[in-house]
Amino acid sequence: MSNFKKLFSLKLRTLIFGHPLSSQNAEEAKVGVGGGVPVFGSDIISSEGYAPDEILYVLLLAGTLGYAYILKISLVIVVLVISIFLVYRKAIQKYPEGGGSYTIAKAYLGENFGLIAGASLTLDYILTVAVSVSSAIENLTGIIPWLAPTEHKVIADCLVIMFMAWINLRGLKESARLFSIPVYLYIATLALLIGTGLVEIMVHGVTPTAVATGKLASSSVGGMTWFILARAFAGGTTALTGFEAVSNGVTAFKNPAQKKAIKTLLILAIIVSLGLIGLTYLAGAYHLVPAEGNTILNQLGLIIFGKSIPYFVLMGTAAAILVIASSTPYAGLPILLSLMARDGYTPRYFKNLGDRLVYSVGIWTLFIVSSLLIIVFHGDTHTMLPLYAIGVFISFTLTGAGLAKHTWKERGVNWQSDFVIFSFGGIVSFLVLLVFITTKFKQGAWIILLIMPLLVLMFRCIRYVYQGEIQNLEVTQEALEDFHRHVKKVKRRRSEAELADYKNKIIVPVYDLNLIVLKTLKYAYALTPQVTAVHIASDQSRTKKLLKHWTEHQIEISLEIVESPYRATVQDLLKYIDKVEKNGHFDTITVVIPEYVPEKLWHNILHNQTGQLMKLMLLFRKRILVTSVPYHPVPKKVLHADLNVNPKN
Repeated sequence: MSNFKKLFSLKLRTLIFGHPLSSQNAEEAKVGVGGGVPVFGSDIISSEGYAPDEILYVLLLAGTLGYAYILKISLVIVVLVISIFLVYRKAIQKYPEGGGSYTIAKAYLGENFGLIAGASLTLDYILTVAVSVSSAIENLTGIIPWLAPTEHKVIADCLVIMFMAWINLRGLKESARLFSIPVYLYIATLALLIGTGLVEIMVHGVTPTAVATGKLASSSVGGMTWFILARAFAGGTTALTGFEAVSNGVTAFKNPAQKKAIKTLLILAIIVSLGLIGLTYLAGAYHLVPAEGNTILNQLGLIIFGKSIPYFVLMGTAAAILVIASSTPYAGLPILLSLMARDGYTPRYFKNLGDRLVYSVGIWTLFIVSSLLIIVFHGDTHTMLPLYAIGVFISFTLTGAGLAKHTWKERGVNWQSDFVIFSFGGIVSFLVLLVFITTKFKQGAWIILLIMPLLVLMFRCIRYVYQGEIQNLEVTQEALEDFHRHVKKVKRRRSEAELADYKNKIIVPVYDLNLIVLKTLKYAYALTPQVTAVHIASDQSRTKKLLKHWTEHQIEISLEIVESPYRATVQDLLKYIDKVEKNGHFDTITVVIPEYVPEKLWHNILHNQTGQLMKLMLLFRKRILVTSVPYHPVPKKVLHADLNVNPKN
């Protein structure tokens, strides 16, 4: 019956999430350029669709005069796109492990700026999911009236976010395969729209009337001002949100990863630049006026295509890509959090790969936090929109400034041109950031400026806790000498007994060599010489490090390495125990689990509780005994004093 349950649960899990992927097949789970565009570019591709609306909303405050400036604003944005492309190309070349703004800012501007970049990107990714999904659902309320009530809209938002999380938990390749068709279909239809519109204007010309609304925009006596131009430019730069995702996710690309990531970034820069110029030119030529429920894209579709198949394909894929845009954060944020976890700023379990070779904890976290955001803001896009885009321009600013500083310091070949490009990108991004903060502060931008320092403080607190634990658990010379003395003492006491006389086998699961493990091994060896330390090799770099330390410190207890190609630590340990149990040479088998007891209760959140899961799973094994050796952190001075006072213990 138990085997049937195991088989059923395995089949169900495989049906939902797919077959687990071996670490050796990591390259097969990665994406190429064709898959990288929909996975990492859906956010920026969807953003260019509503950028003309954001520009015109501001420019038309000056009346019909605004149409004369829309293309000029777009061209300046394209110059910024080129600059940011060159900035992130350099970032990818220098840091193939990814991390983008976080890595660059931390390396060249210092820890604080690195954490600010990490916090800003984290917030931006979370807001991208919430805003994209809520906007897509709002656009469907006209077609599906059931979605109109707030409660129904919130439920639909959360279900869509859950669906996106599920697709991404199945792996990058799976999401790339699913999202490629609507993304590429949208790009092709948008290109057809712009191309047809340009040909129509060149052949037949156009009467500059507000075709879509039936009226011309009214003139303004005040005319154009620099502040209006700055606001319009800042609004148009929303077309750049999501640009940094490729530099964060370099490790998700197939080899040569850097070249493919740069090629993907270049393709996205070209799509955004041409799309933005084409849409804004047509909007200006037709004197379109954006309105709620009637976007520039919709108006152009009706004018150029009419209510034909291309129009419905364009608007259908435009709605779909708003949802798909939330896939970019699901690809980017988990990788960012994994890099920060390796540096000790986020909980360590964020760096663990799941069954499908994605950082599943990061995906689950994004799903939970973005769903909570939807619930708190009742799924209202207009309430969340002022919070959006600030984070991404903080990261643009820090990346440009960091690379400019590094270029100025190194002054290598052709450094002057690089310095100008990086400085331009950083300075313009900073000016856009100031415009966003100034114009949207009262609308809710102050929330981001409040939450960001709190996030930075949280990152610092996590690192402080981990550093304290590392110092407390680090193997000292005194502790090693005490361990070796203990082993020699026990060996002398057992010198006349045969090893075969001991029928109690003890298995000690170990992840690293530290004071917890030494204490546990001392306890186990005092009971029986039949002790084996077992390491589940889910991370090859960690395994090599452990073997090196074990050999260097001449630990007398044998260490057995159990390969874990699917990174299933607990399951592989249970299989090893089953193997030992089947040998039948022992009367009892005891699993002794080293257990760290944090100083404060909330510190438990920073640990993945694998030991607790092991104990829970072993409770169902009738012939296996389980015990744990708790280790309470002791300040190093106290520990040294205790070892010196009691050298024989």
